[in-house]
Amino acid sequence: MCIIIDTNSLGNVFNTFSQNHEEFEPIFKWILEGKGKVVFGGTKYMSEIGPNYRKLFTELRNAKKAVRVENEKVDQLEAKIRNAVRDADFDDQHIIALLISSGCKLICSEDRRAYPYFRNLLFFKFAKKRPKIYRGRSNSPLLTDSNISSICRPCDPLSNREKQRVNLILNI
Repeated sequence: MCIIIDTNSLGNVFNTFSQNHEEFEPIFKWILEGKGKVVFGGTKYMSEIGPNYRKLFTELRNAKKAVRVENEKVDQLEAKIRNAVRDADFDDQHIIALLISSGCKLICSEDRRAYPYFRNLLFFKFAKKRPKIYRGRSNSPLLTDSNISSICRPCDPLSNREKQRVNLILNI
């Protein structure tokens, strides 16, 4: 299974000292100990994450626990979405573009304003293609093999060596 983690949730997922980490810890464990993978990409998304998360995503990618979608692919789709929906309250076109271009079925976000767009039939014409939203620990049943998109296959747990490298980056 793979997940896109909105930049507003990265700290809660990966920073074990975050006040809300407990709510997002299932994602953390699912990536580091299970079959989970992170999907990322696009110019705006990459500019929103800091160098520490770029380093973490690079390490996860080297360990086959992260998948990067080409910036150009996401950026082109983002521009089309921006032209299709002109709403001052909608500023996550890049996340929609990343969801569509990757085929990812799960998004982790704390931006409630964006939830209607993440599942909008304008972008996801078939109900079965609409992504699910992880909002907290109560959504941990979403972290299943049935939500693995083809871009994230195969899905294997990290080796002990890879876990150590990721933990060093996370300072845990």
